[in-house]
This record gives sequence, C-alpha cells and structure tokens, in this order.
Amino acid sequence: MTDDLSGHVEETVQHLVKLHEAHQRQASALQRLANRVTAALGRPRALALILLVVISWIVGNYAARRLGLTALEQFPFPDLEFFATIAALLVALLILSAQRHDQALADKRAQLTLQIAMLSERKIAKLIAMLDEQRRDNPLLPSHPDSEAEELAQPADPLSSLERIEASRREE
Repeated sequence: MTDDLSGHVEETVQHLVKLHEAHQRQASALQRLANRVTAALGRPRALALILLVVISWIVGNYAARRLGLTALEQFPFPDLEFFATIAALLVALLILSAQRHDQALADKRAQLTLQIAMLSERKIAKLIAMLDEQRRDNPLLPSHPDSEAEELAQPADPLSSLERIEASRREE
C-alpha cells in the first residue's frame, strides 16, 4: 500500500480487504470454480474463441463436402445447435451462481453500511446533546433554549422512520 494514506484510511482499507477475503474463504470449491469460469467467459478472448469454433465448424463441414469427404453434419447444423444450447444453459447457470455469490457480499456490505449509519446517527445525537448541555452550563456562553438542538439530540428510531416511508409510498 501507499504511504500517502493516513492511519484510519489504511485501517479501513484493511478491514475491507478482510471482508472480501472472508467472503472468498466461505465460498465452496465449486463456487470458486464457477466464479473463475464466469470471469474467463466474460473476457473478449472467450467470445473470439467461441466464434472461431462455430465458424470453424460451419466452414469445416462445407469444406469437407466440397472435397468429397464425409461432413460431420449438414446445414442447419443440428449438432452445433445442440451444443450451443447446452453451452448457453451452462453459462446462464454459471452467471446466476456467480451473481448469487456476489449478492451475498453486497448484502453484507449493505448490512454493515446500515449498522455504521445507525451508530453514527446515535453518536452525533449524543454529541449534540453534550454540546447543548455544555452551552447551558458554561457561564461564558449565552444560555437560551434551542428547540432544534434538543430535537437533534434525540436519536432517530429507524423502524418508525421506515414505517413512515413505507406508508407514504402506499399513499402514492
């Protein structure tokens, strides 16, 4: 890592690295294989290789018939269609498996983000309450009621907030 990162940033990066490593360790060997195959199939060279095989199959069959040799199959190439269909099914299943694995990591991140946001909100509310109390207790500062500070000093109730959001969506 670069030395330009401050300590807390470096620590945060290391926590994220550990989260990703733990997620990968929890994956089964079959899941890791599916992820590698999906990653390989997502590269342009995989597309080029597949196109090369299909074109070679078609051209090879036409060339064999022109040269008087026995072609593997005739147009419309039912064997090629069968292999392509099976390959498409396998690729679709691999993609779904990889997406499911990636979604599990995204869910962990979302849960962590929510937890941090809720904790931060409580900490900020506590700081506001402490500052407001200090303002009231300090004889050098003007002491007058601040209803906004008192309101902000109360931590939000996430469940009631969610219920209000969902209720407003139902009304739309």
